[in-house]
Amino acid sequence: MKQLFLVCVWAIVFGCATERPSSHSFSDQFGVQEITRDTYVVRDRFYHDSNILVARMPDDTVLIASSPFETQGADLLISWIQDSFHPKALVAINPHFHSDGTAGNPSYLAAGAQVWAGDKTLALQKQKAESYRSIEARDFEDRPELKARILKRKIALANHEFRTEDGKTFNLGGERVEVIYPGPAHTLDNVVVYLPARKVLFGGCMIRPKSSLGPTADADISAWPASAKRLEDLKAEYVIAGHAVVGGPELIERTVETAQKANLNPVP
Repeated sequence: MKQLFLVCVWAIVFGCATERPSSHSFSDQFGVQEITRDTYVVRDRFYHDSNILVARMPDDTVLIASSPFETQGADLLISWIQDSFHPKALVAINPHFHSDGTAGNPSYLAAGAQVWAGDKTLALQKQKAESYRSIEARDFEDRPELKARILKRKIALANHEFRTEDGKTFNLGGERVEVIYPGPAHTLDNVVVYLPARKVLFGGCMIRPKSSLGPTADADISAWPASAKRLEDLKAEYVIAGHAVVGGPELIERTVETAQKANLNPVP
């Protein structure tokens, strides 16, 4: 298996993430890395270094996997996509129900996107999105502007649904995009997005190659190792985690190891 680790170099032209009292621009909040041709990782530096996959497809559709954490950031992302790619159409995929998977939906829908989510994601978002807004805002007590943006966040459901266990396959200009449910891990509904022609896998928040699995309130820790290991069969060369990290198949291997250790040493 080809081992690859991409060192993320975020372009200087996108500026720094220093908070300002005035409105922020796209380059204030986000960094952009092209990992292979027409395939980009957009990192939200304001909110937990969340990663978003943006891919221009052969028919000039732009594919988006995941989401900024709140509506204002999602509006900036959509404006950047429209200015950069002039897309024929937009297809957005919600990889799980948390805000870094679904909070961009109002902006995506306003831009005319097809927004897709699994039935499990829709059910969990309906159940928990409102209550999670105030919980998530607590992480930004020292940055009141960012906290306010979370509290003002709009909530909207995807306008297209698939059965989570079945996944979903798209053909966009002759190129396949596969939405795959490997099993429960970070959440019970988490799906991944794979572009086989590019060998690019957006693993999202179930990819945790560091020493901790991160927040696990909605996780199935016992199932996580097996769910992550199933991703090895895809033979991806580029693997995108939900936060900060972009690399190769070693990120899957490290996630399996981290999840196995978490099962051997459960947190009380």
